[in-house]
Amino acid sequence: DEAASEEIGAEISLGYDTYYIDRGANLGADLIWGDVNVTTTLSDGLDLGIGAWYANVADDAGNDQLDVYAGISTSIGEISVGLGTTYYYYPDPTTDDGTLEFGLELGMSAGQIDLSVGFYYDIDLEAAYYEFGASTSFDLTDTMAIDVGGAIGNTDGDSLTALTFTIGIPIALSDSASLSPYLGLNVPLDDFEDDGDDIFSGLSLTVGF
Repeated sequence: DEAASEEIGAEISLGYDTYYIDRGANLGADLIWGDVNVTTTLSDGLDLGIGAWYANVADDAGNDQLDVYAGISTSIGEISVGLGTTYYYYPDPTTDDGTLEFGLELGMSAGQIDLSVGFYYDIDLEAAYYEFGASTSFDLTDTMAIDVGGAIGNTDGDSLTALTFTIGIPIALSDSASLSPYLGLNVPLDDFEDDGDDIFSGLSLTVGF
């Protein structure tokens, strides 16, 4: 059915990052990851996405991670709304542990700037994380653009985590494939200042179906 096929999409991504920067924390060097996700339209204006992300930090043999996630998204006026959940599983033979998180994300545009705010709560760790982000993008050529973004996070409402800035140059290889190199800077704040700043970079390949 052609109409149904237009409402279902899938992507496969593979990537490498010099450091695994997660919510302002440096979790190790030489991150290799892969992601598979599927999106579909449930009804007019309501979308569903599900997927899985697997990562390995090369300098830490026990730091593998599997994220299984699902979420629904819609728009209310000019504001985009996303509700989602992620199960974080760590297949370390010594711990073999996992946690479940729920999240709410809101987004809106202010001229050429896209603004976002997210609230996430891990029910197993009983920990909350808040993040505010801003980004913009502009075309360089028909197949190349520049994406610039920044984010600041907060844990449990008590302490800022870090300012994270990225600049990427996504390159369209075809109608369904893209290559995305980027460069980033992570600046820890408050209780995390002693961790030191990190300059990191990465490259990912995404193919859509």
